[in-house]
Amino acid sequence: MAAGAHADMLEHAGPWTEQDYLALPADRRRVELLDGSLLVSPSAGYRHQRLSSQLWLAVGAAAPAGLEVLEAINVRVARGRILIPDLAVVSTPGAERTVAEPADVALVVEITSPGNALVDRAIKPQLYAQAGIPYYLRIELGEAGPGAVSYRLTRDHYAEVARADPPHPLVLTEPIAVTLDLAALVTATRPPS
Repeated sequence: MAAGAHADMLEHAGPWTEQDYLALPADRRRVELLDGSLLVSPSAGYRHQRLSSQLWLAVGAAAPAGLEVLEAINVRVARGRILIPDLAVVSTPGAERTVAEPADVALVVEITSPGNALVDRAIKPQLYAQAGIPYYLRIELGEAGPGAVSYRLTRDHYAEVARADPPHPLVLTEPIAVTLDLAALVTATRPPS
């Protein structure tokens, strides 16, 4: 899509509704809806995309029956608020939906890049917690390698349950038990064998 066509697509009078947002073309991958405004993030770089794809494969392979791992889906965190996590673990495997409801989302994963750091660290965790999503995983793509912090919902906020600083692996026990070598995943160029 040409840059001018993309700009025309986003021209809109007044606040955006969910109906307006969902009528956007499907290739709007990094456009999210927040209280009548659109959050537009730049396309992610290769490291980010590589890690997202490799995480999808690794976490998906470890997922028990009843859970499915999906990339970049619409998650309604409240009326008029639709976010797109890098990965989401849902409890509705095989469902065909345009928007996932928070009750069907067990875990959201955000991979923080320079273009989305503030939103991923400050805004999204609050919105996911308010929506009642039980687990939140934030991965930081730092100079020393990827690190991660895993959180569990405690009442109305997230509390840290696991941390992996580079180059140590991330060990998750819930909602999927899996050990992830983030450094290996961010450099992998093929599916794990």
